This record gives sequence, structure tokens and C-alpha cells, in this order.
Amino acid sequence: MAKKDRVPTPPKRPVQAPKAYRPEHSPRRSQLIFIAVAAAIVIAAGAVGIGFVLAGGDDAGGAVGDGPGSCRLETFEALPASHVEELPEDYEYNSTPPTSGLHNPQTAIWNLYDQPVPALHHVHNLEHGGVMVQYGSEIPDTVVAEIASWYNEDTRGLIVAPLTPDAEEERAALANQVVLTSWTHKMTCSTFDEDAFDEFIDDYRGPQGDAPEKFPLDTLQQGSN
Repeated sequence: MAKKDRVPTPPKRPVQAPKAYRPEHSPRRSQLIFIAVAAAIVIAAGAVGIGFVLAGGDDAGGAVGDGPGSCRLETFEALPASHVEELPEDYEYNSTPPTSGLHNPQTAIWNLYDQPVPALHHVHNLEHGGVMVQYGSEIPDTVVAEIASWYNEDTRGLIVAPLTPDAEEERAALANQVVLTSWTHKMTCSTFDEDAFDEFIDDYRGPQGDAPEKFPLDTLQQGSN
């Protein structure tokens, strides 16, 4: 019999991380940043097809935004969304982290966590129109603080947590990545990218997303489930 995952208890108080300092950019520095980002996109483009095959997505996805996160969006086929108390031993999701599939009848509490939230529970949150933001073990604390600050600006329908150990083991590259997931969609970033994060939740969180059970955002409040 497969081992049941236990949902961690969320912190009693949300982390109030300080706003990230954003210095003014000179025209020359902005030009250098643009050139560097453009070069990175060109290099990454050659690997998109390979990454798509490994991920099992419905399309090859593509770069999102032009900020520092080097984010890539993928879309996956929706798996059957039945309720189960635990996953069958031979069951596999079609993405890491999962974006659809079997899940526990109980959702995880909408909150900011300092430990992983089992996929068995948070997939149910995605089904309701939520978005998961998960980060690998090699993401610096300063970046985690930026994510926490962004989260605290609008906590509705969001869960922020470290990636589960099995997710990092299955795809080691995620150890230094930040991954946003909604129902059938996944965005992988090399760091926090406010514009890309905002774009993702604008497109996929709540009623405007592709979740089969769309809940109004105001019902997906921090501390509830």
C-alpha cells in the first residue's frame, strides 16, 4: 500500500518579507541586460524541443516575459481528476510538479509554507483554480524572500512552498528553479520574475484559468481550504 502524504501545518503568520530593492537602470546597463537576455533566449530555443519531449507537454511552450527569470511555459494534457485517499503505487503524473490528475478529497490550506506540500493535496487546489509556486533547494533565501513579498501583495488562490524532494530527485534541474503550476499549465523560471509571475496568475488563476472547478478568487482566502 502506498504511503499517505501528510499536509504540513502552515505558519501561523505569513512571512512579511521586505520589498526587493530595485535600483534605477542607466540606458547602457539596460542595453547590456537586453543583449544578455536576448542571447540566453537564442541559446535556450534550441533546447525547447528536447525539453518538451521530456516533459510530455501538449506544445513546446515558449519564453515568458523579458525579465531576469528566463521563464518557460508548458501546457499538458488534463489527466482524470478523481478523488483518492492515496495514489496507486504505479500511478504517475504527466508533469513535474503535477498540473492535473488524481488527488485527495481535501485541499491544502492556502498559505505560505516553509516545507513541501504533497502533490496529492495541492493538485486539488489547482482543480479549484489555484496556483502553486514552488522553489528548489538551491534557490537563495533572498529570492525566497522576494517571492514571499510578492505573495503577500495578493494571497488569494496561491500556495508558496519548497518543491517536494521527489520532484527534485526526478528532475535534478529543478533544484535551482522556481516553478509555477495551474491546472494543465507550468512555468519554470531561473529566479523570481515579477512580470512573468503576474502574467501567469493573470492568465490562469481563478475563473479565467482552465481549471474544471473554478472557484471565485474571494473564496480562496489565505488560511482557508
